[in-house]
Amino acid sequence: MDALSRMIIEHDCERLVKRYAQTLDAYDYDAFLTLWAPDAAWIMLGEVRRGEEVIRKALDARDATMICRHLITNVIIEVEDADHARGHCYTLSFHVPGQRDRATGDLEPPTFVVEYRDRFVRDSARGWLFAERDITATLARGIG
Repeated sequence: MDALSRMIIEHDCERLVKRYAQTLDAYDYDAFLTLWAPDAAWIMLGEVRRGEEVIRKALDARDATMICRHLITNVIIEVEDADHARGHCYTLSFHVPGQRDRATGDLEPPTFVVEYRDRFVRDSARGWLFAERDITATLARGIG
């Protein structure tokens, strides 16, 4: 694979990582679900959620009053071939319950720092999608 093709895949997968945070923070669940392959696994702190119906159920259980912001950093994409890639990044996550309808929410310390380990797959019609997103907490407020 030539360098330009590799860079395009890296860019597209990194954009997918950013769209994940953007759509989740905006509570735009329809757009969020378009980021996933049909049989994808969203593994949140060890709990596996596989497929659109199960992922949607988890989204609907989120606190709808919360301002949530995910700040993503250290994104690394490893291209495996023209249709598969892996990724890793860190995310600093802020969750402030009861603040969503306010123009400016109260700033609280971050809830946690998480690591995402991703597997990406390219769909010929939809482009790059998450095949798996495994989320682990590295640092969390109130633990330990």
